[in-house]
Amino acid sequence: MERKWYYAVDGVRHGPVTFEELRALVVGGTLKALDLVWQPDFGPEWRNVGQVRALFEAPAQEAPPLEAHERKVPLLGVTGARPSCLAAASQAYARVVEVLFRPFDVSRWFSMGFCAWLAYIGTQSGNFNGVGEGNPGDLKAQLDTLLDKLANASAHPGVVASIVLLLVLGLLFGLWLCSLRSRGDFMFLHRWYRPDAPIRQCWLSSRAAAHELFVWRVYFFFIALLLFALDGVVAYVRIVRPYLDADKAWSDALLRPTVACVTVAVLLSIGVRLVAHLAKAFVVPVMYWHGVTAPRAWLVVFALCNQYPFAVLSYLACGVVFLVMAVMGGLAFVLCTCCIGIIPLALPYLSGVLLLPVYLFFRGYAVCFLSQWRAELVPAEA
Repeated sequence: MERKWYYAVDGVRHGPVTFEELRALVVGGTLKALDLVWQPDFGPEWRNVGQVRALFEAPAQEAPPLEAHERKVPLLGVTGARPSCLAAASQAYARVVEVLFRPFDVSRWFSMGFCAWLAYIGTQSGNFNGVGEGNPGDLKAQLDTLLDKLANASAHPGVVASIVLLLVLGLLFGLWLCSLRSRGDFMFLHRWYRPDAPIRQCWLSSRAAAHELFVWRVYFFFIALLLFALDGVVAYVRIVRPYLDADKAWSDALLRPTVACVTVAVLLSIGVRLVAHLAKAFVVPVMYWHGVTAPRAWLVVFALCNQYPFAVLSYLACGVVFLVMAVMGGLAFVLCTCCIGIIPLALPYLSGVLLLPVYLFFRGYAVCFLSQWRAELVPAEA
């Protein structure tokens, strides 16, 4: 047998080995779906183990090993223990202290901070102070001014084309950020388990899983956009159009559809944020541990929510409390530095380094919660 295969674990190259020896490493759990393999036919690039489907297929003339079948973890149909959000928080905190402070390594902070920054890039909320402030008369005047500007813009094709171009560019930029964030999710989770893994190795090993997650997020984004667009169409037909036809005179008949449309928009916003959070918190770890697709990982999340809905609600409620505590800690830091501390927090990469304990805690909070529910979901080598 020709020994021409190489594999890499934690950035260390091993080999050459035969294909059968490489497959035995995969079956035995030494190599996972996101680890790297190479052979001369691949050219200059390494590939993820999960991309070489032949490694997961049984030999043509041999039955699959019984041990491998027994070690296979079923993703569904298994009832786990009720997870505790407080215990998960305690475990996550202990891991943060162990990784970041025992010992304190500046190079590790900057390296992991880069992965954390990628994982949360584009998710920071903007400042909307001032929107909707003032009395109802002022708000009506603002809306009337906005409608007048839209009407004037529609009469100038050049302005409309510019607006469309800006929207398209904004959409492309958002997709690019989503792609980076999907890559960062798996890189940051990898660093949770292997704090000293090289960034290049994390980047290369997360390519296949990140692409799968990115595609799912794009589909979800357009479905959510369609729902918001339908709500907008109803608002235009039932509210805006009658309001304009009445020469911008408000009537009580417009109150009910306004409340309905605003309520739908708020519920959609909450639903979108909830799904996005569960994808980041639970779907990403399941994909990372088992190399499955995003829809397959979502089935695990649905099983958790179905078995222990109140535990999941407690997890979300405690997460909000921890987030408020983190925000208050950030405000205290800014005030103690006479507002100078807000400067590094506003810088893209440096903010990821300074907020690394917070990011690492929330990453581990979800991982520990899942592992309490079903410890067998987490591979021993993770």
